[in-house]
Amino acid sequence: MKEVAMKVNQANLVKSLKFSFTNKTTVLGELMQNARRANATQVVFEFAPETKILRVTDDGCGIDSIETLLTVAESGWDADVVAQEHPFGVGFLSALFACRHMTVVSKSGRISVNTDDVLSFKPVIVSPVTDWDGITAITMLGVDLEIEQIESMLNQLAQGFPIPVEFNGTSLDRKCALDSGLHFVDTEIGAVYLDGVDNSNSTVRDFEVYLQGLPVYKSYSNHRVSMKHVIHLDSSRFYARLPDRDKLIDEKEVIALVRTVLAQEMEKHFTLFKTTAPADVFVLFYDTLKHWKLLSLLNDVPVVPREVLHEYDDYPVCDIEVYSDFTRHPDKALTRSEVESREVVNFNDDMQNEGSALHMFAWKRESLIYNDGLDNDHWIYPMIRYLDDEELTTELVNASHGALFEGEWTTVYVHFCDAYRIQIGNDVVEIADSAFYHGEDQSGLAVVPKGDASGYVLKQISSYKSEYDEFQESTHESDVYAFSSFTVANTASDPADAMKKLIPSSFNCPSLNSKSFVITLDDGGKVASVTAA
Repeated sequence: MKEVAMKVNQANLVKSLKFSFTNKTTVLGELMQNARRANATQVVFEFAPETKILRVTDDGCGIDSIETLLTVAESGWDADVVAQEHPFGVGFLSALFACRHMTVVSKSGRISVNTDDVLSFKPVIVSPVTDWDGITAITMLGVDLEIEQIESMLNQLAQGFPIPVEFNGTSLDRKCALDSGLHFVDTEIGAVYLDGVDNSNSTVRDFEVYLQGLPVYKSYSNHRVSMKHVIHLDSSRFYARLPDRDKLIDEKEVIALVRTVLAQEMEKHFTLFKTTAPADVFVLFYDTLKHWKLLSLLNDVPVVPREVLHEYDDYPVCDIEVYSDFTRHPDKALTRSEVESREVVNFNDDMQNEGSALHMFAWKRESLIYNDGLDNDHWIYPMIRYLDDEELTTELVNASHGALFEGEWTTVYVHFCDAYRIQIGNDVVEIADSAFYHGEDQSGLAVVPKGDASGYVLKQISSYKSEYDEFQESTHESDVYAFSSFTVANTASDPADAMKKLIPSSFNCPSLNSKSFVITLDDGGKVASVTAA
């Protein structure tokens, strides 16, 4: 029996670490972090694309020990930094892997080495610096990066960084930094900025998360999101994974917590805002309140958001994607008294199956439609009339006859009348200018009063979509024209006028020109005979 213990092959470990860094640009963030931890007031990057030389300088406290700098897994930072930020001591390796030669000058000395020699554990000569000017400079030769890569990455890394970052003489934008002028609030997870809470036209859903000033998460894939919440996590509580530190450890759980805190802060903000904002202003934030599940805040507000109500402005149709929308939101939010002065209805709007009677009833009564969108305890619910729960009857006024319309796409039996009445409960509307469809589940009939020869009822019957979900526009137009002619013919008082409307305007047959014919129809309306006059 013998005892064994784990050992480390230093050379192989360091070689392997080279392949653990996900991005060549990791070195940029690491050098920025070193400058920040050294309490620098800024960090400056200079890159010469023609020589591939990158020089990084900062005015921080300087490197206390070159030996510690070159020690893997030894950070060299003081106890406060270690406790707050948990440095891993492997970041400088990214700089060694990123170039072929490096020069470091700081208060503890100067080295100028080939990086392969350092990574092979060869001794490094440290020259004393007796006249250190307070600037730590790292010069890297043979950097395998393009200037566009460096500039792009530094722009990303600088967004939330706590100290200024300069690249080739230009100060980079830090619009998400804690000192950027944004109003951050302290929370259990760190500092949080809520964007868009003063703009009712913008519902901000996206957010970015920073740790130690560097980006570690964003909720969106589009790089050009203009509005977003910003979170700077408490670095003593949250950690980023080795070696790039661009991803959070336990990311799923952390982001779930971030969303929870954002919702809590939104609730705090809008609860306070509600106490000072006029009701008609507060409801303008409906979309934001809905997204953050804060609709209960509207329950006692005496104004209804315009987004939850509709009113009719055109003839009802079965498919608003194909035809135009026939309802719109009110022009403004409505007060409680304005809602109480109108009828508010709710019903199933499956027009093709259930028919359009409920729509026609509500349209002619100028009802407001409420489908959904408010908390279940909102004051509007007791005043909603649920039409599906009431008895519906229809009655034809001076019905004349029925006839079958056979179009290219749609076939439907049509009842003709002077007008029709729709009764729901004790309320009746009489309509003489607009046709309606009973629906496939009812009788599949269309009712056409004499005041409507438009053929628009076909828009209640069919969407004219093919099996590939494509609108058959020409077929629809042909059927509407044919239905209009069919209606005029069936409602004409003079049979000759009816026949004239039904006969095509041209036969495109020269042998028939200037000829007269006698057409005889049978009892079913079919052509029985045609003879020359």
